[in-house]
Amino acid sequence: MPVEAVRLTARFKVNLTDVEEAVISEIYRLFEEYQKIVNELIEYAHSRGITSPRILWYAKYHELRQKYPTIPSHYIYTACRLAASIYKSFIGMRKLRMCKGGKPTFKGQLIWLDDHLFKLDVKGWRISIAAHEGGWIALRLLHGRYHDKFRGMMPSEARLVLKEDGNLYLNVAFHQKVNLPEISAEAKVVAVDVNENTIVYGNDDFVERFETDEGIIRTRYFLKRRRIQSRIRGRQLRKEVLEKYRGREWRRIREIYYKAAKEIISRAKEIGATAIVIEDLEVYKKSVGSRELNGRLHRWSYGRFQQILEYQAKLHGINVKCVDPRNTSRTCPVCGSKLSLNPNRCRLMRCKRCGLEEDRDVIAVKNLTHRYYKECMSIENLQNSLNCCQIDVGSSRSPRKPSNEMRREDPASWKLTLGQNATLI
Repeated sequence: MPVEAVRLTARFKVNLTDVEEAVISEIYRLFEEYQKIVNELIEYAHSRGITSPRILWYAKYHELRQKYPTIPSHYIYTACRLAASIYKSFIGMRKLRMCKGGKPTFKGQLIWLDDHLFKLDVKGWRISIAAHEGGWIALRLLHGRYHDKFRGMMPSEARLVLKEDGNLYLNVAFHQKVNLPEISAEAKVVAVDVNENTIVYGNDDFVERFETDEGIIRTRYFLKRRRIQSRIRGRQLRKEVLEKYRGREWRRIREIYYKAAKEIISRAKEIGATAIVIEDLEVYKKSVGSRELNGRLHRWSYGRFQQILEYQAKLHGINVKCVDPRNTSRTCPVCGSKLSLNPNRCRLMRCKRCGLEEDRDVIAVKNLTHRYYKECMSIENLQNSLNCCQIDVGSSRSPRKPSNEMRREDPASWKLTLGQNATLI
């Protein structure tokens, strides 16, 4: 039975109401020194073109330890990782001409904590953060019912974020190992076809539809952002209003995604399915001819829905299998011929060979199911052929050459000496 690790991130707000002023000043001191260390590392990486955190750590660790002797050493280690990732991202954006020249600067109030820099008490929801000169800062985390599911998980690393309004947040990455059933051709599956406004799921026995209206919601917020950019002249006010609508849009879409994932997983558990088949829609990231369609495709966050569905399914002990989505709605699931569009209905497909008439989303679900079984059957046949095909290559040592007397006296003994597969010429 395969074992996989599921990683989730939980966000907590740190309670600073009953914290002393000395502790708060110590926290601000940590943020100030950490920002200086990261910017110094970015400058060194930019001057030498270093994108590896390991090389950066070897080059600057001892110098920074002498410069900041009271700060724990693992802060320098995480700062090297953060600086290398920032500079590597800057190089990628510069190649795409998305930023100007020069060098990047770390202006955020963020501290990267590894497992040596914090201790999390899941029962009491308290955290201890490593401070200067070997001290620890104990803080209380505000939590709700949402955080109860993280009690059985193990924390790996965290991010401490200080907002402009003075609030302190902690983002903790948890991981949990789950046992998943084996993927086989006999397993029951649920195939999922993701569209811009609908999510269709099912198999050969049933097909159900979940209306998301994501394309409509995305288009509405896109038009709102255009009106805001054209009417509001103040730069700071325009930025605040855009952030408000961006957060509101994402919260609406995220709620729809979780509802759809919950419905699909509950249906899969109801029929006893051990795998969910989804489309590998990375092939659709290529641009198309229409500018309007390009904008709609790039606003459509299908990858985020697949991530939500995948980790939710794994937490419930269900496998997730990606298959090729090409021509799933254009191929007949019965005879395999190419389908043609029905002129009377825009989404009804018709097969001229076998006479099948079905909605294109239903056809896509059935084709995804068939492709899963075909891939599993081909993998099992390959494994069986490899197990049955056993080639005897003999010993790894080269055979001994027969002596000259044996060659002259008894040629039949050469075969015994060289092995049963040898032939006489």
